[in-house]
Formats: sequence, structure tokens, C-alpha cells
Amino acid sequence: MLLTRRKFLAATAATCAAGAFAFVSSRKADQYWLVSAATDNKNQHFVSAIDLQGHEVSRISLPVRGHDAIDIAGKPGRAIVFARRPGLFAFEVDFIAGRIVHQIEPEKGYHFYGHGVLSTKNNSLLTSENHYGTGNGYIIERDLSNYQIINRYRSGGIGPHQIALMSDEETLVIANGGIKTHPEQPRKKLNLHSMKPNLSYLDVVSGKIIEQHQLNNPQLSIRHLAVSAEDKVIAGLQYQGTKTDLVPLAISHFQGGALQYLKAPNHQWRSMSQYTASVCVDNKNALVAISCPRADMITYWSLHNDRFLATERLSDGAGLAYTDKLFASSGKGQITELAKGNTYSSKLVFSFDKLRWDNHMLAMKIS
Repeated sequence: MLLTRRKFLAATAATCAAGAFAFVSSRKADQYWLVSAATDNKNQHFVSAIDLQGHEVSRISLPVRGHDAIDIAGKPGRAIVFARRPGLFAFEVDFIAGRIVHQIEPEKGYHFYGHGVLSTKNNSLLTSENHYGTGNGYIIERDLSNYQIINRYRSGGIGPHQIALMSDEETLVIANGGIKTHPEQPRKKLNLHSMKPNLSYLDVVSGKIIEQHQLNNPQLSIRHLAVSAEDKVIAGLQYQGTKTDLVPLAISHFQGGALQYLKAPNHQWRSMSQYTASVCVDNKNALVAISCPRADMITYWSLHNDRFLATERLSDGAGLAYTDKLFASSGKGQITELAKGNTYSSKLVFSFDKLRWDNHMLAMKIS
């Protein structure tokens, strides 16, 4: 059902009036909370924070399904939570107080793509957005103190999805997925036969695209990405072509070089069901984890040479986050710790039977 702007505002008001509820937790005992959007068995939508002892610290109602979350430097326990594409909201959430403190809306004619990043250098929020009248992708920059728009940049393509700042905090890498969307047709992909996905780099000082790369298969949508400590970009792909096609599903890139597909045997690519979700980098162990919820698996790759290392089963495994360990969430309510050793394996840390975790998870440092 389409959530119109009027209905959205009414739902948001009801949500805020009902209030968020917080759980008692020993915050001093934890260094991180795991934050993820979720849906319960009554199809109600939330964002929750879980401490590393498995206690739900705070659960805050959302009017529609959430997607990604990013923490706010200098504001312990606070994050910005985005609606799932095509989204009409982002919330600044205080998980310590258990409440929404600010609502962010796109301009008329735009929608969010579920992702954003903070620039501590510029004290600003950068979000990937769609101007759905033209289909052009934009990066919108807002002042973090009041969320007023200060800059608009073309993303270099259609359907900008996940974005990340490079180490200089002046270069933004953009996964332009190539897919047109419209909020009146929420999950419909409007241009599958004319897709042109690309990986673009935006200089946020000049507002210019300084580098851009396309794949040889235009139906490989570049969706989610992560950046290593050495500014190596790893991106996961989602294939929009024939279901029987055999395609690679992840790429790596250094600025100034060519796109490289990660290296895996054909049977591994086929087993991933043409779909990846979260990408997470473990710099300490030179490891990349990529989730494949449709294939019920987590895959591991070498950060050094892009080679496939191992896979393990996790039913509907989706969100990935790194503290000093890798964690994964699932649409079955599980949160597992991913272990690296002679074999790659996981152990169940905690389970929430009545919650379905969404495709992304944030490790929020709170002390």
C-alpha cells in the first residue's frame, strides 16, 4: 500500500505520540550496541539496539519498514535511521533516551534510497536520493546541526544506493545501481532493459564527478559497498537479468584503476542466487564478509587478493557489522558471531523469535 505524504506524517505523529520505549541496560559494561531495523510477527516496524549481552536496550516504532542506520559522532547512543527504498523519512534516534529526536524528510519530488553517511569534516549528512520526475540520482548534503539542505550534487547515474566517504573525507564513492524507482510504485523497477549502473567518485568540495566506472554487464546492479582502511572499495551486486544466467556478484576497486570482479569458482557464484546484501570489511584480519539472504549464506573473501575463502549457512542472513568481531543478523531473528579460524563458522549469540531483522546492521560505539 502506498504511504502518501499525508498518511506518512499522520503515521509519524502517531508513532511519536505513542513514544519509544527503552529497556534497562548496563551501558558501562558495553563498548558497542548492535542496531538494526526489524519487523515483528504483527508486521509492525521498529529499529532496535541490542547490547553485547543480548539485551534489547531500546526499541522505537517506525511508520514503515526501515533499512540502514548510521551513528552520529559526538552523540553517543544516537543514530540516523533510514526508511527502505523508496523512503520518505529518516529519523535521528536517541537510543539511550528511547525516543525520536528529529525527523528528516526529502524535498518534494525526491525520495531516499535507504543510505547515507556523515562527514565529520564538514559536520554534514550526505544522502543518496532520487529525483523521481527526471529519474536522476542526487547526493544531498544537509547541515548536521539542523538538517537544512546546503548542497545538491548529481550522483553520476540513476539509482544511487549505498555511499561511503574515502579517508580524505572529501571523496564520496557512490554505488549507482542503475534502477529507476518511484514512490507511487514502491518496489517496481522501471527500467530493467535500459540500466546503466556504475561506480562513481564525487569530489564533495567541487561537486564534480571525478571518476566513473561501468561493468560489462549492465544488468548487474551495484548496490552495497564498504571501504577498507586502505581505501579499497568492495561492492556487492544484484543481478536483474535471466534467472539462469551465471554472473559474478562482487567487485573491488582502487581509485585510478579498473574494476575487478572478486575471484570465485563458477559453482560459488551460482550458489549465491544472483543477490548480495550487506558488505563488511574486517581490516584486522584482511577479511571481507558479504551476505546472501536469498541463498541463506554468508561468504568470506580475502581483502588482499579478492579470492573467495569460504561460505557458511545462515538462514536469511542479511545484516553485517564489525566491532572487534564480525556479527550477522538474519530475517529469522538471529544474531550470530562469525568466527575466523581454520574453518569459518558461526555461533548463535542471541535470538529474537518474533523479530525479522532487516538487511543492514550497525555496530554503534557507545563508550
